[in-house]
Amino acid sequence: MTKLSICIPVETAAQDALPLVTAILANRNADLEIVLAKPSEFALSDALLSAASGDGRVRITDADPGTTRQLLWRHAVAATVGDWVTLVSPDDMIESDLSIMVAFLETSSPGIDALAWNAFQIDPHAEPGKASSVAVPASSHITTIDKTPMLNAFFNWEGSLNSPKMPFGLHHAAIRRSLVDTLLQLPEPQDWSTPVPQYEWAAKVLLFASELAFSPRSMSVLSATPFVAQAPLHPWNFPFHSGLGLAGAVAEVQFHVLRELSNPWDAGHEAFVRALMIDCMMETTREAYVSKGNGYFAALSEFEGGRLAPLFRPEFHDVRPKDTRRGLHGDAILVDRFIGGAQTPQEFYAVAKSLLTPMAVLCRPQAD
Repeated sequence: MTKLSICIPVETAAQDALPLVTAILANRNADLEIVLAKPSEFALSDALLSAASGDGRVRITDADPGTTRQLLWRHAVAATVGDWVTLVSPDDMIESDLSIMVAFLETSSPGIDALAWNAFQIDPHAEPGKASSVAVPASSHITTIDKTPMLNAFFNWEGSLNSPKMPFGLHHAAIRRSLVDTLLQLPEPQDWSTPVPQYEWAAKVLLFASELAFSPRSMSVLSATPFVAQAPLHPWNFPFHSGLGLAGAVAEVQFHVLRELSNPWDAGHEAFVRALMIDCMMETTREAYVSKGNGYFAALSEFEGGRLAPLFRPEFHDVRPKDTRRGLHGDAILVDRFIGGAQTPQEFYAVAKSLLTPMAVLCRPQAD
């Protein structure tokens, strides 16, 4: 059986997965499959089709025309056959030797069914000389993680910015087949949709996983783009939603996932309000800041009689200094976003990988 399935949902006709697919397939020995999922009305490029037809590890699956991003991801996962499953976007990069890592976990920690790591995040629109540093973790050990602090980080927003700091899920993380099958048995959402399905998967993985493992070693690159607010399909009496901003979109996902499991949403405390304020303060124009702030304040005023609204006091800062430090700082090496002339996520990972512990060393069996 295939060890690792890498899902790549092609969500728009403009996305080109060829660089990512080419980079993954360059490792001829990797025990993996690539599942390219797309709405049936989209056509893949001839170059990508040629690459896919030349390697039996690539499969293409079509979803219904006009399918939502949320259901396209589920369609991609349902088409996989690997022992472990992960998902990245066409503009991202992922380490093909991740198949070695998950095979090692099956032997060293057979109860683990969810794996996370530090994903590099790079701005695709950054300009040389003006980009913030990218942190390369200096450590690489694999540790088991207690679910309780992860539950608090995700559902109670402890230590969050404008979204919870919780790395487990499907997007730039990996889950075991047994957990995949459990999650696919849950009913498909019929009465709500979200533009951020990564948080839907994160919520469900966290709730249903048996054991969690984490490695600070980066194994993927996320091409980070700003969240774009979208009017939701949300016929429920809940004031926070994806039309307000990222924090609202995450709260909306939490509410619906918990609702489907007959559990209440209860993030009504200071940490959540702080996340809403941070979401506002990340806007760089006063117009956007005021619009988002007004939306969040109105939602807070509607929620539980407005008891949290007085805590909402964001501040506008139109200029934020960038971290341009270089070298070892704490447990990370700070490098230039364009290190070695890297432009794309694939090029960045090819350079940064020289600073990472080789997977074969990290996953070497320990002597008795």
